[in-house]
Amino acid sequence: MRHPFLIFVAIAYAISWSAWIFGIWQGEGMLATLGHYAGGFGPFIAALTVTVALGRDPWAWFKGLFKWRVGIGWYVFVLGFPVLLVSVASGLFVALGYSIDLALIPERLTSYLPLFLVMALIGGGNEEPGWRGFGLPALQAAMTPLRATLLLGIVWAFWHFPLLWGDPMVRAGEVPLDQLAGRIGLLLVSITAHAFWYTWLINRTGSVLLCILLHAGYNTANGLLVLVPEAGMETGAEAVLLPLMTGVVLGSVLILVAATRGRLGKAD
Repeated sequence: MRHPFLIFVAIAYAISWSAWIFGIWQGEGMLATLGHYAGGFGPFIAALTVTVALGRDPWAWFKGLFKWRVGIGWYVFVLGFPVLLVSVASGLFVALGYSIDLALIPERLTSYLPLFLVMALIGGGNEEPGWRGFGLPALQAAMTPLRATLLLGIVWAFWHFPLLWGDPMVRAGEVPLDQLAGRIGLLLVSITAHAFWYTWLINRTGSVLLCILLHAGYNTANGLLVLVPEAGMETGAEAVLLPLMTGVVLGSVLILVAATRGRLGKAD
């Protein structure tokens, strides 16, 4: 098969976008929810399909994703790093004169583990067998880690586009067009930047399982540990927090690239 990465991307986009557009078209209800979550499995199904088409053993590929015998420090990293990023962004948010509600902590912590498990299984972690289990190795076999990560990050970011456009506030016309463009732009930059940490993680450990946990950690921390009430997010806090979070992630990536001299953990 020629260009397996391009075929993988095409299948992933086709499956995910079809499911998400169907869900958006349904509006609300069980079918809308089904479409939303089914779309997240597009990269995994695409990776499995191309693996079979290449004549490889799909079961061996799947089992190889779940390397779990790694140092305990790696588990501390994947669970703690997303919390650190949110904490830094929250500190900057407060430093700019905005307030957070510490009274939200007990309720949010109670929900943390259940939401983390959902995020790992169907809320983001389920993408990783595709992106980092198939896409990244295919690209790194042909180009440098930086170029491979940037390309995959852009593909990964734009894959989310129907989800960004399908946001209920956007569909209701509550976000002005100029703000919408800036919001989507920041989200695309943020998603692309996150890809560099996944590359470093899998290059150092060879474990897609850890990437699944890191993805779940990001989504859970962003959803629960930003200690601003939902009403506050809707009245303008998100417009401040989104650039802050994007800036914090970009800053961390610059440190990572400098510290690894652009190798992102890949052995020479």
